[in-house]
Amino acid sequence: MKKYIIYSLMLIAGAISGCKKNFYDLTNPNQPTSASAALVLPSALSTSAALVNGSYTVYGYWMGYLSPAAGYAPSQSLLTYNFTTSDYQVWTGYYLNLANYDYILKQTAGDKTQVYFNSIAQIMTAYGFEGLVDNYNNVPYTKAFQGSANLLPTYDKGPDIYADLIKRLDGAIAAINGADTKVAVSPSSADIVFAGNMTKWKQFANTLKLRLILRQSNTGNFATVAGGVSTTAAEGYLTADAGANPGYQNIDGKQNPFWNVYGYSQSGATKSPATTGGAYAVGLFKSNSDPRGPIFYQPVNGDIIGNQFGAAVPVTASNFGTNVISGGSFVSGSGLLKSPYMDAVLFSAAESYFLQAEAKFRNLATSGTATAEALYNSGIKASFESAYISYSGTNKTTNNSAADADATTYYSQQKNNVNYGASTDKLQAIITQKYLAITGYNMLEAYNEYRRTGFPNPPASIANGALGGGKLPTRIFYPNSEYQQNAANVGAEGTINQFTSKIFWAK
Repeated sequence: MKKYIIYSLMLIAGAISGCKKNFYDLTNPNQPTSASAALVLPSALSTSAALVNGSYTVYGYWMGYLSPAAGYAPSQSLLTYNFTTSDYQVWTGYYLNLANYDYILKQTAGDKTQVYFNSIAQIMTAYGFEGLVDNYNNVPYTKAFQGSANLLPTYDKGPDIYADLIKRLDGAIAAINGADTKVAVSPSSADIVFAGNMTKWKQFANTLKLRLILRQSNTGNFATVAGGVSTTAAEGYLTADAGANPGYQNIDGKQNPFWNVYGYSQSGATKSPATTGGAYAVGLFKSNSDPRGPIFYQPVNGDIIGNQFGAAVPVTASNFGTNVISGGSFVSGSGLLKSPYMDAVLFSAAESYFLQAEAKFRNLATSGTATAEALYNSGIKASFESAYISYSGTNKTTNNSAADADATTYYSQQKNNVNYGASTDKLQAIITQKYLAITGYNMLEAYNEYRRTGFPNPPASIANGALGGGKLPTRIFYPNSEYQQNAANVGAEGTINQFTSKIFWAK
């Protein structure tokens, strides 16, 4: 990787010291020579959440969730897919974040008192490297984080990385199960996701493992890797959203990262006025009589609107009898922009259920007796339950009874890709409902599933001069920094084309 890996200790931003309100206090990079895992972990988890919640607006455009708003001049590179090695980069953010997990792994290796910290770091290392592979395919892995011993790491193949990530997850689950509870220190408040509940971390790991396995459904060795589902099936899967919260505040720079990108500043100014709803996603919600539509997208005079990506003349709010489209793309209150204090979703329960539904559809040996249809319906219910959560200040209110009733009414419609039994292509129904369920919070996953399955199939940009012949890009480029600092190794990956170069698992 790059030279900054030498300074992994200096990458620790915003660590807690016993009280959540101090989470954002910066450590002094000029003084410490070591830091405890309890000090590093919360910052690393918070950064992971920020990466997935605030870094993927471009995939929101490509996947039809978002579109440029009227009255603004979006870049032609965005509208035409004529982007460069400097655009849409998450490389540095991921590696800086992973350097913190690597530090925890090295500090806690072989220490029975620190086994839970080590296991969480292993799980989140798998989570982070999956993100890198899904964006770039081959990346530095086995030779990363060696500091001055290797400033120019070679690239590992995506399939090899995926295989090792599954081993990491299996190892983390085994380590948690084998921990000596008399001496193992609980992560407690340093764990800003599950507050030290290691059963939930095992479920997180197992759900991530299922995602990694299903992601390889197009590969020649899928039958082999799919057998790995059964080895940890008894651990179960996530049944509630896994969200990080270090103590978000309604202070600029300390808000929930999704709110920080798409919501409002402390003074009430809209953070993303140039972004509005995409016609494709909005159209799906409306055509399916889906009550989540006006929760996820701001209604204007009782209607939700979306612009087609690349349209020369986007729809303006004045067409709907108002001067502004309030809140850009997403509504404030219930829905997506609930509160600056809300949890930042790392892995949703809805996605967990849809992964299990696909596994059952493919006859993989997951736990439990629930059918693919029952798990599919549970995924829809979980999405409704999350959508119906509201906040008053820091106080969260759930409304599961109303959410479950509306979800049941919704999936009971005899519509293709809504009602599982009425759907002609069960896999398409699963992925389409996953797409709707993860609106906003995980637009990378929607893009991943489109590349893996072809579902759903949002239209490409209609802008004049758009590249790709009506096709969506298949990936972003390696960053310019790699071509400058690790030229030989990134060069060995060959010429990358945004329409023909694919991630190893892509369809």
